[in-house]
Amino acid sequence: MLIRKRHYSRILDKRKRLDEFRPLLPAMVARLRNELMIEYTYDSNAIEGSTLTLRETRLVLEEGITVGGKPLREILATKNHPEAIRSVEQLVEAGRDIIEEDVLRLHALVLHDIDETAGLYRMSGVKIAGAGFMPPPSKEVRLRVLDLLQWLKSNPDELTPIELAAVFHHRFAQIHPFTDGNGRVARLLMNAILMKHGYPFIANISYSDRAKYLKTLSDADFGNMSAFVNFVARSVERSIDVYLHALEEPELQSLAEASKYTPYSQEYLSLLARKGAIGAVKIGRNWYIAKEEIDRYLESIEKKRQNAS
Repeated sequence: MLIRKRHYSRILDKRKRLDEFRPLLPAMVARLRNELMIEYTYDSNAIEGSTLTLRETRLVLEEGITVGGKPLREILATKNHPEAIRSVEQLVEAGRDIIEEDVLRLHALVLHDIDETAGLYRMSGVKIAGAGFMPPPSKEVRLRVLDLLQWLKSNPDELTPIELAAVFHHRFAQIHPFTDGNGRVARLLMNAILMKHGYPFIANISYSDRAKYLKTLSDADFGNMSAFVNFVARSVERSIDVYLHALEEPELQSLAEASKYTPYSQEYLSLLARKGAIGAVKIGRNWYIAKEEIDRYLESIEKKRQNAS
């Protein structure tokens, strides 16, 4: 199993808690969707080099304002992303497998009015600086994409949905089917897979985690797929947390406060949070956690100790 069992068990427990609230109130879903869509648009574009801030991204999307001094390409990329996200939602609602036309349509939407190759496979070779692999020659790209989609459909390795989405993202990135926009399309397709398997809208990879994201992707190039899978799992868990926090309204506390009634220091709790071992939430630069999450972790440690004795 590529995903850590304890982490996956915690995610499944949170999904079960979320499912108990269904059907969710439409007004709450719409509000959360809008906030997550704005954050996702900002983070996904920032990972690829956009200089727009989160506030500027919000102004572009909600007010239609063109931010002075920012490249037109970045403004258009921001405006394009919500339509691409809607296309993912429509794909999930259709309840069918992802096909080649979906991949090309997402690329066309992401690069609409930005690049003349929008919706087209690359026509030349490419070398990715610092990567531990060489993308296939352009003449093989379409066949590789079709093979990957067939692999996704059959899931011969019987991967869990999170593992399947993460491995697909990595393999898609290795094919590097487009001249530009590969990362953004890979993350959208990853979310299509997750949402198709019942995970909530939308698992976001934060720009603040860009270095770790690229590092674990690189680790996967050299055979350590587990690191990337567990990185994606933490992003999935954070998206579930957003909904649970809105529904359950748990009281969050800093790790410094949590350390006062646990056997662990703030530094150790921070390490557990970064590893995804505890259900902490990162807000800005700091980690916070509900007392219930700490209690669950302590109970799991005690059970493990009892089983070992």
